[in-house]
Amino acid sequence: MTNYTLPEWVLLDGESHQGNLLEHRLVIQHVRSYTVIEVVALDEVAESDFKGQTYKFEYKNQFGLKEQFLFAVHFTLAGEHELPDIFKKAQKWYCDYLDLEDRGIVDDSRALKN
Repeated sequence: MTNYTLPEWVLLDGESHQGNLLEHRLVIQHVRSYTVIEVVALDEVAESDFKGQTYKFEYKNQFGLKEQFLFAVHFTLAGEHELPDIFKKAQKWYCDYLDLEDRGIVDDSRALKN
C-alpha cells in the first residue's frame, strides 16, 4: 500500500518536456508552508544578487572545509515571523543532505581504492 503523505522537505526537479529548467540550480520546498527556497553557494555568486528574504549560513563538511551558503526565498505562504524557524529547519535538513552526499563521495573513493 502506498503512503501518500508528503514529507516536510523536498528537492524540486526541473526536468520536463521543456528540458531541465533548474539545471545547475538547487531548489527546495518546505511543503507545509509552501516555501520555495533556492540554495546558493556564496563562492559562486554575490549575496547582493538576491533581493527579498534571505538567510546566510555556514556548513562544515566532513573534510573540515567550511562552505558559505545562502537561502533565497522565491515564494512563501508563511508569515514573516515564521520564516526564521523555517530557515533553521531548512539549514538542518540541507546540512543533513550534504552529509549524506559527502559520505557517498568517501564511500566511492574507498571503493575505487579496493
